[in-house]
Amino acid sequence: MERQVSYGYKKIAASEKRRLVRDHFDSIALRYDLADTLLSFGLHFLWRRRALDRLRLRPGDRMLDLCAGTADFAVQAAGRIGPGGQTVACDISREMMEVGRKKALRAGVEKQISWVQGDAEGMGFCRHSFDAVMVGYGIRNFVFLEQGLLEIHRVLKPGGRFVAMEFSVPETPWFRALYRFYSFRIMPGAGRLITGTADPFKYLAESIRVFPAPYQIRAMLTSCGFAEAGFEPMSNGLATLHFGKKPGSQEKITAKIPVQG
Repeated sequence: MERQVSYGYKKIAASEKRRLVRDHFDSIALRYDLADTLLSFGLHFLWRRRALDRLRLRPGDRMLDLCAGTADFAVQAAGRIGPGGQTVACDISREMMEVGRKKALRAGVEKQISWVQGDAEGMGFCRHSFDAVMVGYGIRNFVFLEQGLLEIHRVLKPGGRFVAMEFSVPETPWFRALYRFYSFRIMPGAGRLITGTADPFKYLAESIRVFPAPYQIRAMLTSCGFAEAGFEPMSNGLATLHFGKKPGSQEKITAKIPVQG
């Protein structure tokens, strides 16, 4: 019998979660950026900037934007890395990446980004491929979180940096109660008005509540081999940055990583 995993408040088969996550993002791809901006009240712009600052990208780096979605991180990272580096956007949803391709074209960085449709828990990249890995709102959707973290550790170069930005539960009790009301009473309806469907937003609200606490993610990162693991709450805990580093000294890779768009 296939292993059961959490999908919001429900338990479903692992393969079913992969399909549902992909289908959800495919269905809202065209309106995802608008929904993200409106439903986060624009805070996600500040969160993304802080996440990239913590990733400490350098000119010439090779960076993986995993669970890239519409490629906000990939586009911004390409500007920091410059034409001497390489940015790879990888996501399970082709529809989301198609929106990201157009965004990269408008930003003038389309030639600096490679596009790969793939599963974060079974990537086709060689070990020690990247100087940095960024995951935006993605680790909460992993089917097996530990397997995904081990894969990230595998593809990082020694000394490579990992940052994940994820939704979380506010720290202050009154704010936590208000956020719960917003998440379950307001957000699904607003999401339906913006994207035409409420289901992804119902799942979002539930998945935030069943996701491990930041200190548990820190312990998991350490058990998966990351050094200097930690977390940083943002906006009173509405979102949290999880981070770690692969032990060892940074190695220079001169060959481009072969990918297919």
